[in-house]
Amino acid sequence: MKTSVLCTALALAAILPARAGAALKVVTTVEGLASVTREVGGDRVEVTSLSRGIQDPHFVDANPTLTVKLRQADLLVDVGLDLEIGWLPPLVTQSRNAAIQPGGPRRLTAASAVPVMEVPTGPVDRSMGDLHPAGNPHFMCDPRRVDAIAGALAAKLAQLDPGGAHTYQARLAAFRQRLRENEARWQAQLAPEKGQRVIAQHNSLTYFLDWAGLRAAAYLEPKPGIAPPPSHLAELVGVVRAERVKAIFVENYYDQRSADVVAKYTGAKVVPMPGDVGGIKDERGVLDPKDWFAYMDTLVKLFAGGLR
Repeated sequence: MKTSVLCTALALAAILPARAGAALKVVTTVEGLASVTREVGGDRVEVTSLSRGIQDPHFVDANPTLTVKLRQADLLVDVGLDLEIGWLPPLVTQSRNAAIQPGGPRRLTAASAVPVMEVPTGPVDRSMGDLHPAGNPHFMCDPRRVDAIAGALAAKLAQLDPGGAHTYQARLAAFRQRLRENEARWQAQLAPEKGQRVIAQHNSLTYFLDWAGLRAAAYLEPKPGIAPPPSHLAELVGVVRAERVKAIFVENYYDQRSADVVAKYTGAKVVPMPGDVGGIKDERGVLDPKDWFAYMDTLVKLFAGGLR
């Protein structure tokens, strides 16, 4: 009986349009996805992010408030590739919103729209650290992949809100035009630094470095999610000197002390950076960058400046 009711609910959710005259309530797992959804959806969507840009997206407090947001969601957009595995599944289950369960008609996983990097080729176990078995989920700093995600969002929103299909396509076209113009400027800013090597905290810059023509010489983490012991930091000092690495990039939500140790013995610059939209908090509590384009502007400026 319960299975029959669930199947009926899913079927209805798939075919029924959103409430007439009401904006679609879209819930995203990260601020970057929220920003792109607003770009594509305009005033036909009401967007909420479950996490904030100043938080590590691997670790978000699964509090009851988030469950309520999910219960009321017309669409859930998650990153996927197990980025949110530590906190999203119980919230989705507790929401009792049948349509946003995995594979549900009102669920869009951004990873399904992009080519994935760093997919392990063999067995994955805990001895390898917090490795994502389906590949690297940190693709929101790659304009090529964000372009594809915007397209997937426009298609999904049009499916749920057929009356807004023309609006979504028009806004998608405008977004892509703005993206092309900005990408040309970003690439020009980074052009003098192409081929340089950097040190990063975590493998969260893989896609950005690939897009920018830069390379990771090493990571502060010896394995994903594992704090560096002194022996690893000593090895990194040798890498920085040998590879002539100029900068160490660390997202604001990580402890910077390990980077400071390597910098002390090498002269490399430590460059704090936002991990997402809203990833910088000033003394007044104001969060920046305000949207995805501003986030990319910030990253490009930090990398161009840090590598000079």
